[in-house]
Amino acid sequence: MLKPPRNGYPMAEIIGLALAGGRGRRLGGIDKGWHIHQGKPLIEHALEHLKDCQRVIISANRHLSAYRQLGHAVVADQRPDYQGPLSGIESAMRYAPDACFYVMPCDLLGVPTDWLSHLTRHARQTDSPWVGTQTADKLQPLLGLWSTRLFAELTDFLEAGERRVMHFVAPYQKHALPLPDQTDLLNINTLL
Repeated sequence: MLKPPRNGYPMAEIIGLALAGGRGRRLGGIDKGWHIHQGKPLIEHALEHLKDCQRVIISANRHLSAYRQLGHAVVADQRPDYQGPLSGIESAMRYAPDACFYVMPCDLLGVPTDWLSHLTRHARQTDSPWVGTQTADKLQPLLGLWSTRLFAELTDFLEAGERRVMHFVAPYQKHALPLPDQTDLLNINTLL
């Protein structure tokens, strides 16, 4: 298990946050966390990547009892009407206000198993409250470390009616960490 750093990047603990709370509009409204890929639900793929975190929270808005059976805390969005992944992150920050979250969308496959250690090192170096992931051709703004130092800014952003993740992370985008060249991430939306 990764321990929080003693100095540098300030975080009380690293909590894994599996994002599984979306509407699944592009997939006909299914709960993506329970979509089977390579013999198991997508939520289980995401949880495998969060095993090095001290704790794990699942952000979900449907099938809450099924998610709870996976043995982790489940936090539903506190904002109504599926306002997007930032709402799930904000709700997790309310639940654990002194943490840093390693955010893992359940529909993102191919993340290196040691990516958290790379992000943590980069976060210590930059002291940015957000450290995301850059692929060869695209920013993956959700996959990264999200400090609760962002909470007030995130709440104000959502209160103003904003929902776009790329706009929220734009001031911190220079802190995105490039994936190794040979790494290909697959979003399940592109596979179906």
